[in-house]
Amino acid sequence: MKALRLKLYQETACYKKPFAFKVAETYPLPPHSTVKGMLHALLEAKELIPMRISIQGRSDALLNDYQTHYFFKKANTNEFALILDGLEMERAYQDITTMPIYSHMLYHVELLIHVHADEAILQEIVKRMECNPTHLSLGRWEDLVRLDEYEIVNIVQAEDDLEDLPYDAYIPEQAIGDTPYFPYQLNWTYRVVQGVRVWDKLRVGYVNAGSHLAAADHLYVDAVGHPVFLP
Repeated sequence: MKALRLKLYQETACYKKPFAFKVAETYPLPPHSTVKGMLHALLEAKELIPMRISIQGRSDALLNDYQTHYFFKKANTNEFALILDGLEMERAYQDITTMPIYSHMLYHVELLIHVHADEAILQEIVKRMECNPTHLSLGRWEDLVRLDEYEIVNIVQAEDDLEDLPYDAYIPEQAIGDTPYFPYQLNWTYRVVQGVRVWDKLRVGYVNAGSHLAAADHLYVDAVGHPVFLP
């Protein structure tokens, strides 16, 4: 079957965990919903496009970024947040308050992503990447993406064990076996119930590079031997 293989680079990135407020904690790799959101935005999709995504990657370090966040006490106000640091000026707010927040950021992020979908969708993603009038971002809007490689490849079920996983990876729990992993329930798609988003989750394990994986039904490889983990 066909998949689009993407090699991406980000100088810094924060894939913020839900309900992480006082400290903006990041996932070690972008969740599937974040990657899906980037692709749907690229396609200007108005409805959910069926696809499966394999996410692997690595980063050099985890940094702490100190930020000031502005909070509005009421919906309607004539005040707006204006940063005056270094201008020897002060401004008093009645409807705005601030809070110092630390944000975790991954540094020098390399990502290997495989997208399995209808081949026409894959071709459209490639076309839009080549003609995109704006930058790609993954995580926050300011987390810019450099597209290093892209290619539509064939993937087949792995017949042999994976002796040395080249990247950290999200792997479906049923394909991990006895390999040590850290469990995650990651957002995938949502339903609106009484005006509230209810997320359907993917149960995956975060497995470190260098791990051994036994061949299983949910393990695939592409034409050049990159492993592919489709939930």
